[in-house]
Amino acid sequence: MSPTSLLVVEDESIVAMDIKHRAEGLGYRVVGIAASGEDAIKLAREEKPDLVLMDIVLKGEMDGIEAAEVIREEMDIPVVYLTAYSDEKTLSRAKLTGPFGYIIKPFEDRELHSAIEVALYKHKMDSKLRESEERYRALLESSPDPIILMDSSSRIVFVNRAVEELTGLKRERLKGKKLSVLEKRGLISESALKSILDLFNSEHEVFEIEFTDHRGDRHFLEIHSTRIETTSEKNLLQIIGHDITGRVEAERRREELIREMSKAELYGFVVSAVPVFASSIPPQLRNAIIKNFADRFEKNLKPNFQRTMKKLGVLDDIMARRESLRVFDAYIKWLSGFLRNLGIETELRGEKPRYILEFKTFPWINEARQNPIFSLIFRAMLMRSFTWTGIKGSVIQTSSLRSRDENLTFEFHLV
Repeated sequence: MSPTSLLVVEDESIVAMDIKHRAEGLGYRVVGIAASGEDAIKLAREEKPDLVLMDIVLKGEMDGIEAAEVIREEMDIPVVYLTAYSDEKTLSRAKLTGPFGYIIKPFEDRELHSAIEVALYKHKMDSKLRESEERYRALLESSPDPIILMDSSSRIVFVNRAVEELTGLKRERLKGKKLSVLEKRGLISESALKSILDLFNSEHEVFEIEFTDHRGDRHFLEIHSTRIETTSEKNLLQIIGHDITGRVEAERRREELIREMSKAELYGFVVSAVPVFASSIPPQLRNAIIKNFADRFEKNLKPNFQRTMKKLGVLDDIMARRESLRVFDAYIKWLSGFLRNLGIETELRGEKPRYILEFKTFPWINEARQNPIFSLIFRAMLMRSFTWTGIKGSVIQTSSLRSRDENLTFEFHLV
């Protein structure tokens, strides 16, 4: 392993030779001596030393501070200043060049050795950190997912190329702006902005937001976040938006297909049951068929009902038979969603103890006006599902679609 190479920059020749001999005595290799800033830059380019010992005050147009700045920026060579001037103004100017140490003349050999070794170690660590940062930045830049770094005051510190492509804004325009700039430009909703900003004060969770890019195209992003600790007072929050637009659209197409299949299945059941509703069929048989339908309905839909009630936080109320109004509100929310999947829009009116549920739209309205089985089937659905709530009361059908101006309606009576 070759010894560490040094470049000595000192305009006093006797002092320069003394430093050279002392450095070589400590095991270092001196590759040259420069008496001016211009010579220091020229030798640094030619010899590429591991470190430069730079006197601050030099003869000529360029002093040591100016030369050190060129060497650091152009060649990334660490510089340790040698100076007999320790005044605040000189040191403040020297600090701007990012030196790796100072040695105040006169100095002992051990001070020279310590300053060189500390500077070399610091430069090595800085280089590793810089390499790590460059790899991290390259990783962020190459990511197809939009990535934003922001500080605790929600100001944007960094965005990658994917963010520029989505927003149509260059990072120079986004840097330093608050994240709310995305909401103001109509790219995300107010609720999405709030969900992201809440990540600073809550446990990190994965959630979805809708994002409209600068071309007006809609995207669905799955938001992931990571806190990044820094040495400054303001820590950073890294936001990654994984594009799940394809998955969301596929799920919506699947849900639409399920709704269409559900409507077709219900219609098929109704049509197949129509013949048994002839006037010659005994009422007992007709009731048996409706009961069979209600049993199948309960087997297939009750688990979904219970999951929804649990999600809405009222399943315990159902089990304990308390808070009937909360349970009823949750039940109506579930029922409306189920009917909407069948293409039926409903409206609830009234107040306790009497509520009216009206079917505002009905896919099979013409058939329903001609055959009572439609009304009977939906009455069975409502009466059976209402029992799942545990609420004391009853469901009564108050309209059967016989009139052309009449909608199907039911009354809920709560005790």
